[in-house]
Amino acid sequence: MDLERAQSAKSREGGSRETSRERLWRGASGRDAGSGDAAGARDGARDGGGLFGSAGARPRTLFDSVRRRLILMVLLALAPIAALNIVQGVMQLSAAEEDARQNLLRHALAAAAAQQNVIASAENVLYALQNVEEVRSAGPSCRATLRGATISLPFVANIGVIDAAGRVTCSALPTTDTDMSDDAWWLSAVRQPGFSLSGRVRSTAANRDVLVGLLPLRDASGRLEGGLALGIEIGWLDNLLRQQVPPTDGVVAVFSASGEELVSNSRTLSGALFQAAPFATPDNALRESTDPSGRRWTYATTPLGREGMVVAYASPSDSLFGWTLVTVAASFALPALVMVASLIALWVAVDRIVLRWLLYLRRVTAVYAQGHYGFRPTRLDSAPSEFRMLGQSVEHMAYAVRQRDARLRENLAEKTALVREIHHRIKNSLQVVVSLLSLYGGGIGKGEDRKRFDQLRTRVNTLALVHRILYEASDGSQVRLSELLGELASLIEGSSDKHLRLMVEAEETRLPTDMAVPLALMVVELVLGLSLRPGSTSLGVLITGSVEADRLRLVLTGAADAPEEPSGLAGGFATQLGGTLTRDHSGDALVIVGDFPCPSIASPDTTAPEGASRA
Repeated sequence: MDLERAQSAKSREGGSRETSRERLWRGASGRDAGSGDAAGARDGARDGGGLFGSAGARPRTLFDSVRRRLILMVLLALAPIAALNIVQGVMQLSAAEEDARQNLLRHALAAAAAQQNVIASAENVLYALQNVEEVRSAGPSCRATLRGATISLPFVANIGVIDAAGRVTCSALPTTDTDMSDDAWWLSAVRQPGFSLSGRVRSTAANRDVLVGLLPLRDASGRLEGGLALGIEIGWLDNLLRQQVPPTDGVVAVFSASGEELVSNSRTLSGALFQAAPFATPDNALRESTDPSGRRWTYATTPLGREGMVVAYASPSDSLFGWTLVTVAASFALPALVMVASLIALWVAVDRIVLRWLLYLRRVTAVYAQGHYGFRPTRLDSAPSEFRMLGQSVEHMAYAVRQRDARLRENLAEKTALVREIHHRIKNSLQVVVSLLSLYGGGIGKGEDRKRFDQLRTRVNTLALVHRILYEASDGSQVRLSELLGELASLIEGSSDKHLRLMVEAEETRLPTDMAVPLALMVVELVLGLSLRPGSTSLGVLITGSVEADRLRLVLTGAADAPEEPSGLAGGFATQLGGTLTRDHSGDALVIVGDFPCPSIASPDTTAPEGASRA
């Protein structure tokens, strides 16, 4: 019969090609871990990059992570404590600064008390002398009286009487400079209502630097009659101040309202430390300065309460604050250390306690996704109880999937067997029909009726061929394009009365089964519709088939004649396939092109092993 001849011709062309049934049995007996890995890789390609490899698994925001969210929560929990520690440190620093300021001011006032006593003593002496008529009028005993007062007061360098014109009329010590009328301290002092103290003045009588205290002398009407001047030795005041406050303990100095240094226990240091002190309006604030050796000092200034004078006191910063700076620094550093230690501990803890087991469960699920349902996650025995429970749930899920997969495989195998049995029975029935047609058509003579009878037998043989291919396919839901066209070419060549030669160039593309029958019948109609050109003894046709972008392109090319329009059956089959047929002449060749939609079908997956394995 024609179908047997087509089968034998096709087997001669590909004698070494294994059948679909052999491939099925070979695939079932050769399952291994590699096939499971391949299946897992195909699954990963389908779901967009493998298990947990999709875009949804990547962090979507900055805090879309367990570790980062825990770190944020710890930082938020520690933030109030850190803020309180910082506030406490600031308060401690403010309290320390206030204590240091009060301490400096207390020392400054204590050091200046002796200076105030000296000035007060000088003032009292002058008030006492103004009541002595011999002194007031510069009488004969004036010099002796002033001399005696000078000797009795160790801090006094000289005492003199000056008339209203500014000339010295009497002095405890002889002096060559007797005209004071142009001196600034004299002009300033005589305008004062009472005792006043000048700045630093050089005494020509004592040849020393002194502070001049002047008490104006006025008559009953307030008219200036002169004044009593007393020179306080600055060197004596410096020694007194140095005895009270050694330079090693602190630096103290007394300044005039204009900023002129009057008294100091260390003029070298005071000149360097108190250059920027606000002598005009002292504000008692703490300030820092550096001595020539680079040591830092903290000082404060306060009014002395006389003549606008200001006293400044400086102490070394390290000895003034002591451990205060260390305590304050600890208040600032402790929250930072606590946060850093907490973050390190949290990072390690999350990695060792949480993420470590999550990553292991991820690998376990990946193994299950590849079909290794017998895998046992034994490493979870040392995990925390929550992860052990999760691992047991995943294992139970894998067991349930394994059972369901087994049932689905059984049902699929049963369905496949039934479908293949149906194809087998249809193929046998169609072969019986072909045999009956051959039996009853033997008496038909040659002619148009015989031609139509042979074409009908070819069409029935085509249906039988398609069902045979579907029966032999390893997967009943798809058929290979190259196999289908090759078998059709052999069938048409064996059943045609022409010298027909068909060549097939088709891809190993898999087609859905619902395309097999209309596609095969359309190809048969197209080939049967071709006729020999005048003068030709044979007909050669090239059939090519390919699938690109889910479109099946079928091209028949040959030096043949054909009707202007394809046969009604071929056009109907093309419409059933959802595509179109076009006819064109390219030179001497006739080209018929068919374009049809063809959904892509992946290769059948090999079954992954189910053998039990342990970690």
